[in-house]
Amino acid sequence: MIKINTKILSIVGITFLVIGLLAGGFIFYVKTSHAQTPLLPYQYDIIVQSQDPILQPNQSGLLVINLRNTGSEAWSTDQLFLNSIYTDGTNNRPNQFATDTWIDQTKLSALLSNNQALINPGNTITFYIPIKSPNLPALYQEIFQPYLGSIAIIGNPIKWLMQVGDQLNYQQTTGKQIKIWLSEQRIWAMENGIVVLNVPISSGRPGYRTPKGNYTIMNHIDTAYSSPYRLWMDYWMALKSDTYGFVGYGLHRLPYWRVKPGNRTEGEIIDGRLYTEGKLYEDYEHLGTPMSHGCMRLGIDSSRILYYWTPNGTPVNIV
Repeated sequence: MIKINTKILSIVGITFLVIGLLAGGFIFYVKTSHAQTPLLPYQYDIIVQSQDPILQPNQSGLLVINLRNTGSEAWSTDQLFLNSIYTDGTNNRPNQFATDTWIDQTKLSALLSNNQALINPGNTITFYIPIKSPNLPALYQEIFQPYLGSIAIIGNPIKWLMQVGDQLNYQQTTGKQIKIWLSEQRIWAMENGIVVLNVPISSGRPGYRTPKGNYTIMNHIDTAYSSPYRLWMDYWMALKSDTYGFVGYGLHRLPYWRVKPGNRTEGEIIDGRLYTEGKLYEDYEHLGTPMSHGCMRLGIDSSRILYYWTPNGTPVNIV
């Protein structure tokens, strides 16, 4: 006859009981914690998205995306639009693919097939995005985010890789580099051959030529000051010529004067100058036209984004 040690059986039984209780408690915790995770008021899922387009320069096209409202609140269609955003999520990016059917160069509304006033949770809506490609061949990355008025709707990034042209030398490049087109008054930030930032600049006006050539980013200065012109320049990046070294040129935000508010109104534009937060930005309305003393001026948002994207030593090609 086999003798069973009752003490051992008791220990084993208690051990299994504890394991069972712990496992049950864990399962209960997972289920209840998952069930109690609240929905965000405004969020979306991508249901269907059109393929990355291949276009010729200055060719029209159409992007399509279908989104489901996965939040807890309805979307009012008269406030709903897609916003063109920068790589860091900053909104209202001027988009070179925009057409005159957009609200403006930064955003477009949904084209509704009926008089749908609300997109309730669980329902879907389709955005048709008319585009026209720029005349410079390249691979461009375009990113959008839906907005309800001033509220960003949260979800996976809406991205397309836009191929413009057939012969793309830029596809062969690696790492980060900057290319500036003086004839187009545009600047490209490229990463591994893809244009991830494509925005207007203002280079040297007549009498203050911006020299073409190959450069590298020499330094970063959060706020620089020009004594000859008594202007402040945020997000300054000096250019070092491959041939002559530093010759006084750089990339920076639109220059400004520090001024007292006086009778000024926040956001007002007078004579092409923007007043905001105690700063009067020179030639704000003329970005995209040669207006500088030789440097490359960028917009208020794009200058900051390029500044933090660009490490020292980044090659810069001005053509």
